[in-house]
Amino acid sequence: MEKIGKISTGQMFCVLFLSRIISLFTFMLPSASYLPAGDRIITAIPVMLFEFLYAGIVIFTLKKNEAQSILETAKNISPNLSKILAVFYILAFIWFAGIGTARFELFISTVMFPNSELTLMIVILLVAALYASLKGIEAIGRASVILITILGTSVIFILLTVTGEFEYSNLKPLFTEGLSPVTGFAFYVSVRAAEIMTLHVSTPVINGNVKKMIFSWISVFAAVCSVILLCLSGVTGEYGDDQIFPLYTLTVIAKFGIFERLDDILTGLWVLCSFIQVAFLLYLCLLSLRQSFGKIKKIPSAIICTLGVFIVYIITSDTVTVFSETVSSKFVDIMFIVLIAAVPLSVTILNIHKRNRRRKT
Repeated sequence: MEKIGKISTGQMFCVLFLSRIISLFTFMLPSASYLPAGDRIITAIPVMLFEFLYAGIVIFTLKKNEAQSILETAKNISPNLSKILAVFYILAFIWFAGIGTARFELFISTVMFPNSELTLMIVILLVAALYASLKGIEAIGRASVILITILGTSVIFILLTVTGEFEYSNLKPLFTEGLSPVTGFAFYVSVRAAEIMTLHVSTPVINGNVKKMIFSWISVFAAVCSVILLCLSGVTGEYGDDQIFPLYTLTVIAKFGIFERLDDILTGLWVLCSFIQVAFLLYLCLLSLRQSFGKIKKIPSAIICTLGVFIVYIITSDTVTVFSETVSSKFVDIMFIVLIAAVPLSVTILNIHKRNRRRKT
């Protein structure tokens, strides 16, 4: 049997953090237009609470299934069940990778190179991610550790350089329309992030205390988001409310030493974050196939999954409006809840029942 590589919890923390933060950097206001501007600075907290709930499901199923992934557990019940579920998880990973690629392309084509044809750049990105997925999770993990160090330093520089522009008068009152818009938006954001869902498949390739890593990652990410969003509101004020990609505005304002503009440098880093996200999700497609189907032909399988990502990208990246309407679909909510909660809990209950029945016999 082919050896499956593993990474440390620290490396997985970096992979998940980078995969998630690219969605924050390319955050688009049209998708969040129903949220009062003053409430945006605190959205990271309720999102974190939703993700703690999802994480609790991951930890519960992992403990009850003796550290097996949900696909490995399903295989104990029925190999065919495992194969069916693998198809659904793979389609979800392809969907999220395609949506992430489309969001990034819309960001580049809107603020960096307006009206430019960027399909070739996306193809290069996907081919690079395909290659990385074939190299395995260790290569992705090592690259993530290096990238998160560079990215973290860059973000700190940006926040430090814009503090002089911070005005408390730019901050708007909280909860002007009550708690409902904040809760609704937090749920909206939480079910459009694939990283928590990936843990139902990826935990067998993690060495270390997975529970501690998951809750640390969620907490640190929420803290970083809160600081960035507070800075964004205090620096850009109403001007930021009118921008499609408000966080990009901070990089345009920021200056550091000999660098008059940090946005060009950070855009390069964001390309690498997008690369990590897609490579990780493609790797999980291969891992899902391996867990459910056994030995697979990696290269053809990876190519097919990458083509799926490209198709999703083509369908959803036509315009910002098309993208927003697609990702706002209730189908996405249902798909996420089914794959993060309904399927894992059902499989775990069936596995416990089958295990107890064996003990009695």
